[in-house]
Amino acid sequence: MLIAQLTDLHIKQGGKHAYRKVDTLKCLHDAVDHINRLSPRPDCVVVTGDLGDFGVSEEYLLINEALSKFEIPLYVIPGNHDDRNNLRDGLSDLVSFDHQEYCNFVAEEHGVVLVGLDSSVIGKPYGYLSNETLDWLSSVLTEYSAKPKMLFIHHPPMKVGLNHMDVQNLQNNDEFYDVLKDHENILGICAGHLHRPITAVWNSIPVWVGPSHSHSVTLDLDPNACSSFSLEPKAIQLLTVEGNSVVSHISYIEDSDGPYPFFDESGALID
Repeated sequence: MLIAQLTDLHIKQGGKHAYRKVDTLKCLHDAVDHINRLSPRPDCVVVTGDLGDFGVSEEYLLINEALSKFEIPLYVIPGNHDDRNNLRDGLSDLVSFDHQEYCNFVAEEHGVVLVGLDSSVIGKPYGYLSNETLDWLSSVLTEYSAKPKMLFIHHPPMKVGLNHMDVQNLQNNDEFYDVLKDHENILGICAGHLHRPITAVWNSIPVWVGPSHSHSVTLDLDPNACSSFSLEPKAIQLLTVEGNSVVSHISYIEDSDGPYPFFDESGALID
């Protein structure tokens, strides 16, 4: 099974540029086109939060238009820049959720159970899983105990050394792990929020953070580093799930030079 992750869209009203610099709406359309052109085509797309920039209804009109161009199943969870109620209303013809209040979802694709968790706290930058979501997660993991499961969340549960972002991570990660530790067949966690491709192991659970298709959080591991962004090569993450194995690839959106052969017509390594 091939999953495409898209994260941190940050679409603004009227397609306004983010931070007066980044045309996030164009970046979104480019990313959607890129995913639709991939061969083999992903089996589904999961958007891991921050679809809007201020979470107002007008943003989700633009987001709906862009995401409607996907030709494969689509799943969505909110991030800290979203308003879960406006998101739910604005994307109601594209996605659905499995909790009455929080934008959580569970779906089975090709024998893999995908579980999306709403870690957003409206008006706050950090993440927090409500008691209702944790109870819901526990019941889902019990129901699908025999099947492999991939979890999706906006806020990573671990620190990564980017201090201005680490203070905004999942604040009740201990409670999150308390639910997970009693269940098997959890393949890993896929997160967003950090605008960087990051791989980690948290409490023996693999975590993959998706890269940015628009603007990246600057890689500066100085504890006193200022909050800033950089315009690095744009990319999305692909997750290949086969049995109990998950492999992450970074797929760059902008054209690159190649491919070129390693071997000539006779099968000899080109010198």
